[in-house]
Amino acid sequence: MSAHVIASYAIGLATVGGALGAFYAIAGAWKSGRFRVASRKRLIKVIETAALTQHAVLQIVRIGKRYYAIAGGGGNVRVLCELSAADVESGTAA
Repeated sequence: MSAHVIASYAIGLATVGGALGAFYAIAGAWKSGRFRVASRKRLIKVIETAALTQHAVLQIVRIGKRYYAIAGGGGNVRVLCELSAADVESGTAA
């Protein structure tokens, strides 16, 4: 092989390695929560999450000024009921 082919191969290999390294760094930052869009006003916030089984969760979610109990599992999500703000903030939701 000529030196030109070997140099082109090395440059291509370095480019792919650099792209994979950058992707790995971005994915790690995304997973750890350090790579988030800064927003002062969030419309949706998960207040609390409880695992019911390995594949099912129950969540209290605030959307705007309203609170909801949401169940999720097996690829499905269902709104169970709306909760009052007073119950959620005092921790006595029934």
